[in-house]
Amino acid sequence: MPDHLWNSSAQSWRAEAGHTSYPVVPVTDDAFWLQKADIGESDFLHIEALLEESLKDWYEQNRTIDKVCRSAWFLLNHKRKYIGGVGLKPGQELLIQQSIKDWQRSATTEELSVEMAGVMTMPLYTRTNDTLFVLLGCISLEDHPVSVSDLEMLGMHYRSLFYKRFEYTFVADMLSSQTVIEREAQRRTVLFHIIQRMYDKFEVDAIITEMFAIVDQMYPLVQFELLVSQGDQNLNPRVKPLVMQSSLDDMCLRTFSTGELSVAVHPGTDGDSDRMEAAIPLMGKQGIYGVFHIMSDYPLEEEDLELLVIIAEAAGRTFENARLYEQSQLLNEDLRLINNITHRLNQSLKLEEIFEFAVGELLKVFKAEHVIVLYLNPKSDRFEVVSGNVPALVGGSVDKNEGYTGLIYRNREPIIMSDYCSVPGTESIFMRETGSCSMIASPLMSSGEVIGAIYLGHPKSHYFSYDNFKLLQVITTHIGLSVANAALHSEVQRMASRDALTGLYQRRYLDDSISNYQNATYSGSLLMVDIDKFKVVNDTYGHQVGDEILKQVSRIIQRLIRDGDIAARWGGEELAVYFPQVDKSRAYHIAEQIRERVSTETEPKVTVSGGVSDWNWKDKDVSVESLFYRADMALYQAKNSGRNQIRMDAEMRS
Repeated sequence: MPDHLWNSSAQSWRAEAGHTSYPVVPVTDDAFWLQKADIGESDFLHIEALLEESLKDWYEQNRTIDKVCRSAWFLLNHKRKYIGGVGLKPGQELLIQQSIKDWQRSATTEELSVEMAGVMTMPLYTRTNDTLFVLLGCISLEDHPVSVSDLEMLGMHYRSLFYKRFEYTFVADMLSSQTVIEREAQRRTVLFHIIQRMYDKFEVDAIITEMFAIVDQMYPLVQFELLVSQGDQNLNPRVKPLVMQSSLDDMCLRTFSTGELSVAVHPGTDGDSDRMEAAIPLMGKQGIYGVFHIMSDYPLEEEDLELLVIIAEAAGRTFENARLYEQSQLLNEDLRLINNITHRLNQSLKLEEIFEFAVGELLKVFKAEHVIVLYLNPKSDRFEVVSGNVPALVGGSVDKNEGYTGLIYRNREPIIMSDYCSVPGTESIFMRETGSCSMIASPLMSSGEVIGAIYLGHPKSHYFSYDNFKLLQVITTHIGLSVANAALHSEVQRMASRDALTGLYQRRYLDDSISNYQNATYSGSLLMVDIDKFKVVNDTYGHQVGDEILKQVSRIIQRLIRDGDIAARWGGEELAVYFPQVDKSRAYHIAEQIRERVSTETEPKVTVSGGVSDWNWKDKDVSVESLFYRADMALYQAKNSGRNQIRMDAEMRS
């Protein structure tokens, strides 16, 4: 209700019946006098506008409830006269009027709920003397019915919102109708209860909502907005980010920097009164969290500014307390999260599993749209995209000095980008491919060196908070440790499975690998190689030269086979190579290349003999032993046929 209408109504209340409608409360009762303020029967003719405003508040707060948004709601005064409604459809007012006539014939005001012709009402009573002052009515759909208990609960909520508006209006009336001395005394009491209301809140959003509700009721013609520092997010449209890049002359930025009140009066135009602008810091004991920005079409009095400063100070302290509480809750949650992630990471020593788990957890924790994991390949000296949910990037690579990855590699520091879409800066394939505007990235470290990086992206600007940024650093530290442990374990396994002299795999590793391939694939070939007259080499040149010959032959074999082929030292001077998914004719061709290179590239010159066998899914006897037996027999045939040649097991059988 506008102030001038409310003041007029309040005066008429006091004039009627020669008494005030407000109960007399002892002055010493500082804690509850405002909550005991009530309306009387003489006030009922003047509160209809307040009842309608309260209904709008009630409907706005409950419209997400399915039963509420699908029903029509209305108010009747204490005499069952229609006041107004929300969500009504054409023709429903006539239904309400007809229901009122029916109630007048059959219902009493003492009933908790009355239902007739699909219309229900719930009478609501005053605080102190339980006098009926309004009825909340409902017209609900058959498929979304509102029960009596639902209506009773919603009615109690509406009653609390009405009295909340009543209290604010009552406070505004008191502040504007008393003398300066009385007004100051009442203001202290009001401020006590305002501050108490704020300190009853434990959530940042609730504190901001309460602050706006207070100042809007006290100064309905003044515009208010709250500018907060980066990292604070609120759905209220009047809560906006404080732009740090503004001019130093900007009032709000100056107030945020100095923590002092700023006031400016702007001359009016065409005879209009001067306009006032003010910036009040939202300050706690540990810092400034934002600026309360005020814009008024008329100059505010000094005592009004003092009152707003006090409200802002109270809001700042409660805001800080709420943030500290939320941060402590988040910290506890983050610690539990980090502990769980670390525990899960330590359960695996395989890089693929670690990266896959990390991608899934990061998407859940940060609610990001996109994530990729890069790992530095020591052979190519490039960062490869080894995991993520961006198919176009997975499998690709980037130079370690390129783009943001280069920055991370050089500086060993994480990166946060809040609005890449407006200020691109460094070129980023990740941001361009995913269409992200916000990004946080952090290096994976091992022994002080960057071994990888993790990127998180989201299409919204300013999506990731500074707390997200810090949490990612902690999580990537643990992921980096797990990756380093997995890499170390892999290297230990590799060393354990390798022959120390030749660098080829050991016989047991070859046996296990062939067995795995036979279970997972359809065919393969095996080459057995033996250095001809190796004992003569040892007897002639010594064992050191013999060892060198073994190394030379092993290097030739490794050069000529594919990355997926497995070369092993079978024993002594015998070597073996398994070719997955390769038929024996192709294996024979490779074996011939090996034989020719050995005869020309070794020093002192030696030759080799070889035997090739193969298997496929049609074989009745598919086993590692049978494959080796047939290759060994072919090798034996090559030796007996003059050496320096390759034989296939089919030739031996023919």
